[in-house]
Amino acid sequence: MPGHGKDGAMPLPTHDPAAAARPSLVLLVEDSPIIAMNTEALLLELDVGGVRTASNVAEALALIEAERFDLAILDLHLGDEDSLPVAEKLAALNVPVVFATGFGDELDPAGGGGSARVLKKPYGFNDLERIICGG
Repeated sequence: MPGHGKDGAMPLPTHDPAAAARPSLVLLVEDSPIIAMNTEALLLELDVGGVRTASNVAEALALIEAERFDLAILDLHLGDEDSLPVAEKLAALNVPVVFATGFGDELDPAGGGGSARVLKKPYGFNDLERIICGG
């Protein structure tokens, strides 16, 4: 029978602790459509459960009201606004935040950066894997 071992028994499911620890839902706040699409594809390749994308603070805050996130990756600079209000809302909900930036910004802990991690642009699969897998 398909899906059965040679003795007819169903194979035991394998348990992957790293996969179990992966976020089930990630908030991605990015104002560049190309970066957002690429990052979403990479996150899904890393087996996160789902990704919700916002391109500005208002969209991100609306998503936070509607869903519970396990992780957020926030572009620090969103056109003429920054994502610190989103980070503050997420911190109040105990959601880990990763700031993505290409400007080499130092995050001011008093300004909402706190203990957030920083992902330097341009980033790729290995960089996101370190974030997702907690490395």
